[in-house]
Amino acid sequence: MTELEVKETVALGLSSSPFACSSLTQLSGGTANFVYRGVLSRPLPNGTTTVIVKHAEEYLASNSDFKLTAKRCLVEEAALRALDGMQSETTTKEDSDFDQKHQVIVKSPKLLHFSRSTYTQVMEDLPDSVDLKTFLLSSDISERVSKEWVLSIGRTIGSWLRLFHVWSIHPAQSKFAEQLAENTVMRDLKFSINYDSLVSMIDAYPDILGDSHTSPGPLYSTLQLNADGTSVLIPKTAFEDQAASPTTPTPLFITDWELAQHGTRALDLGQMIAELYMLNHYKDTDAGLWVIEGFLQGYGYQHIPVKIAFRTLIHVGVHFIFWGSTTPGWGSQEQVLDLVKLGRELVVRAWETDRTWFEGKFWEVFFKART
Repeated sequence: MTELEVKETVALGLSSSPFACSSLTQLSGGTANFVYRGVLSRPLPNGTTTVIVKHAEEYLASNSDFKLTAKRCLVEEAALRALDGMQSETTTKEDSDFDQKHQVIVKSPKLLHFSRSTYTQVMEDLPDSVDLKTFLLSSDISERVSKEWVLSIGRTIGSWLRLFHVWSIHPAQSKFAEQLAENTVMRDLKFSINYDSLVSMIDAYPDILGDSHTSPGPLYSTLQLNADGTSVLIPKTAFEDQAASPTTPTPLFITDWELAQHGTRALDLGQMIAELYMLNHYKDTDAGLWVIEGFLQGYGYQHIPVKIAFRTLIHVGVHFIFWGSTTPGWGSQEQVLDLVKLGRELVVRAWETDRTWFEGKFWEVFFKART
């Protein structure tokens, strides 16, 4: 189907429900699914006027030749229903651990409706929002944003992730855990992409990664890890809202749950940290480093034992080598090569548990307050 036909099909499927929309505007950034902001024909009883509509076909929204089961959205449905029972995480100035001056609230969006026959879900909207990376890279934001506010954002995301990790292993979530274990299609796809891609990177940068062909070591061993990514949304006006009223809470949404799967928590930590670090590497903004600092504080250094710290750093390095070097428009070829070199060093040094190498570098933050 064409994009217009998909949109018309989605609108028709919702037309007889309380979530019938007078308009659907396709949002950018959807690789796997068709994502729209819908204006409801009639507001919901609580006054809601807009929703997010997410629809899956048997192929990627960004590439119809790439076939992928639409049942992938069943995992996200299960995740959002389960997460509805998990509390949001809020940090305030009363947080005695950090003497935080800003209030930040992190939560997952509420699932409002799901159609298994059409693979269409309707969820809570965070109006006029963008992903955190885009927000921090905005020229009018990156030059004016305060470190304390950005640290607060990082702390609350880290605290939320720690809460999620604890919540997810509770016996009450056993059914949810079983559903994640069944997500083999997306798990295997993720593994396949990472494996093939990492091997191709060795060929693409032989001077940097060449000896990894014959080494029994870290690059290949890391391929056993399975990353599951999350997306953090923040209102475009969050900075202005804070400037006008410092007591105004900053809301953040954690979205995109269809890749949720069993794995080590080092992957959640590693992917988030790698993406944020690249903001500094490629765009020379300190905000990404501040979020990382707050993120690790919020998660709690005491909850990241040395073994997990090294494993997280391995995943950061792997992420740099492939994803950090293949995203178009990020930076110069010299910056790409420097990131690949850094990625290799992180993988090798962390694999060898060479803690002394990290001393005096940004990465020693992983070993903060440890002996």
